[in-house]
Amino acid sequence: MEISLYFISLIINIVNTLKKRLITLIKHKEPFLKALESKNRSSSLIKVFEDSSPTEDKFLDLYEFINQFKSKDDQILISIILPMYNEEQTIGKVLGNLPRGKSIEIIVVDDHSKDNGLKEIEKINKHNKIKVIKHNKNRGYGAAVVTGINNARGEILVTMDSDGQHSPYDILAMIKPILLDEADYTIGSRYLGSYFYKLPVSTRLGELLIEKLIQIFFGKKIMNNQNGFRAFNRNVIPIFKDFKYEGYAFCTEQIIRAAIKGFRIKECPIKVYDRKYGASNIILTHLTMNLFSCILQYILVKLNITIFKRLKTGQIQIYKEAVKGPKIFSYARYTRHINTVNPVFFIERSSKLMS
Repeated sequence: MEISLYFISLIINIVNTLKKRLITLIKHKEPFLKALESKNRSSSLIKVFEDSSPTEDKFLDLYEFINQFKSKDDQILISIILPMYNEEQTIGKVLGNLPRGKSIEIIVVDDHSKDNGLKEIEKINKHNKIKVIKHNKNRGYGAAVVTGINNARGEILVTMDSDGQHSPYDILAMIKPILLDEADYTIGSRYLGSYFYKLPVSTRLGELLIEKLIQIFFGKKIMNNQNGFRAFNRNVIPIFKDFKYEGYAFCTEQIIRAAIKGFRIKECPIKVYDRKYGASNIILTHLTMNLFSCILQYILVKLNITIFKRLKTGQIQIYKEAVKGPKIFSYARYTRHINTVNPVFFIERSSKLMS
């Protein structure tokens, strides 16, 4: 009863906080209220690439900065990872405009695309300087990112989308706080930077809600929490092991796991462009369910709440303390090492007895 009242009170507080926040946004027109305003400045990065010839001069600041941190000439300092699914119209331009050099490796993970994306890569990868990894089935965005991470050799890993929305000229802003030991994990933010398309109100409100939930329960304020443009050092890699979400909820899960582990997370201003080709692969209803399941799951993990599922009715009862009674119920305690067996409630039934 007490725990039920706690969650009801918590939900009311969240709703009131969001209501006050929206009122503040409307009154003061804060920077990230841009999502609620109409934009007539739609711009595609692919169009920018097409209108200009690739030149290394654009990355001189990046090259000069990372050279300060090289301990040997052939050291791979930066690994750029691009998950790809049906991006044949953009992948060539994106890869052709990335920084190159001995200190940088580029990894593309094809998540079993059905188009000619791999052929487009072959056209510009004649010397095999781009590492291409193929999934034998479609596994999802998060799984593709993790495959890239597991094959990366760099000291700093950068993940970017392959649809042309992320500018490679922002890589320096993403890695600088990490190499200067100001952060372990950076996340690109269109709200701190700029974006060149009309952002749906539902998208911003959804991110605002996720932002507040993460801030309340995990102590981190991340406005652009669904952005895939990120960078991190190798110390952060363990949070990507045993992940639960292979799809786009992966982005939120990794923020929460990094927060739980105490890593320093920083949002960095970036530019996000409109898609010139194709459409997003995100299914909003599926993503929404996964996002809230993810947050609930890790709230339970953090609070170390004991739960018990009545198998006959499917009803869930939540307890503050361990279930007392026959040992048959003693497997029902949540721990930090959980396995998901239910796609909605994520209940674990461990074979180990609770101590």
